[in-house]
Amino acid sequence: MSQELVEANIAGVFAVFDSDGDGHISESDFTARAGHLCAALAPEAGSPHHDALRSAFAAWWEQIRDDIDSDGDGRVSREEFVAAMLSGAGRDPRFLAVTDRATAAVFDAADSDGDGTISRAEFARFYHAVEIPDEAISIAFDKLDTDGDGTISRQELIEGTQALLTSSDPAEPGTWLVGKTPAH
Repeated sequence: MSQELVEANIAGVFAVFDSDGDGHISESDFTARAGHLCAALAPEAGSPHHDALRSAFAAWWEQIRDDIDSDGDGRVSREEFVAAMLSGAGRDPRFLAVTDRATAAVFDAADSDGDGTISRAEFARFYHAVEIPDEAISIAFDKLDTDGDGTISRQELIEGTQALLTSSDPAEPGTWLVGKTPAH
């Protein structure tokens, strides 16, 4: 079960990154995802949140390209991504640092009222921007809200994102970020 969970989550992350659905992730996919997030969460070009999203996603792509593009073709196939993540790329401190930076940029942009938390409605705007199905919103939100206060904190989202990429435990809230585990 644990290997199946990890593989399902890695495949789900890859699908979110592969914005054009061509079976590869590339700089253009990360630019597109940043654009989708900016349009939904930080539409004012040049605003701090807009610039932070663009910058964080560019850095995330660079890290993925440097660490995972094993054949050097400037894009990462699903096979390359899965193999690298299963080999521990998602646990590398450099990878975690850029992942945390991108997650924090998303959190800050999604927190539209600036209260330091993400509400269910703010979370839904984020999920819609990256084309994660509606049925995943409630599941992921409820699992990520580990303290049960009806909101998601920055730390809950960062820890959840890290768990999504690394955990084989279905009890970990982050393993539900793409809305399902193999048992669901």
